[in-house]
Amino acid sequence: MGVNESLGAVVKAFPQARLVAFADLSSRMILSTSGTLSTTQEYLDRLCDQARASFDDPLFSLSVEAFGEPHSAVVLGPDALRVFLRSDTEPADALCCICDHGIDLGAFVARIRDTLENITHGG
Repeated sequence: MGVNESLGAVVKAFPQARLVAFADLSSRMILSTSGTLSTTQEYLDRLCDQARASFDDPLFSLSVEAFGEPHSAVVLGPDALRVFLRSDTEPADALCCICDHGIDLGAFVARIRDTLENITHGG
């Protein structure tokens, strides 16, 4: 299954996911998206920058000492939550997601973790 199909399968399984985007954090680019949320390229660029900032924030140093390198972040907002997930093996590969608050976060994160690793490893 290709990247577009993989992202589409996530959105189909979790309709509360308004946007699921595959990003290359090293180049600061969103490479593929799926979902019902209409976006501009500028919006996608900001989303990718937010993901990078979530993983590169200097305040994470205490967390890294305690828990190791962060591979996921959740940002709660008034209208939606953002979930950023970075590959355990390829730190530049990430999924950036915008979801409704009612999403089953545990099940969603498990699904996107599998999806990201399949994309990263070409499976």
